[in-house]
Amino acid sequence: MTRPILLWPTLILIGTILALVTVTVGNPANGYGFPFPWKTGGCPPPGIAISGSCLLAIGSDWLSFGLDVLFYTFMIYGLVLVNSKYRARRRARSELANAVCIVNYPV
Repeated sequence: MTRPILLWPTLILIGTILALVTVTVGNPANGYGFPFPWKTGGCPPPGIAISGSCLLAIGSDWLSFGLDVLFYTFMIYGLVLVNSKYRARRRARSELANAVCIVNYPV
């Protein structure tokens, strides 16, 4: 049996990175993050002065962030699982096509 290259800690790390990257998706009305908005508030657009109250207005919904991480972790796990099943099926087909039929005749 071969050892899987991508283990759960690696998948969770990739899911966390993807959830952090999705903070760029969203709008100020609903929050930022995809598929669950988890960052609310934020600073005004460029050109307007940033104040202390603006920085304090940034909030995070940790439950939604956790759901985002789980969503991306299971999405990546599914992709890895489908890829491994596809490669195993393809390998079995090629071995079957290359197999030589050996018939034992009694002596």
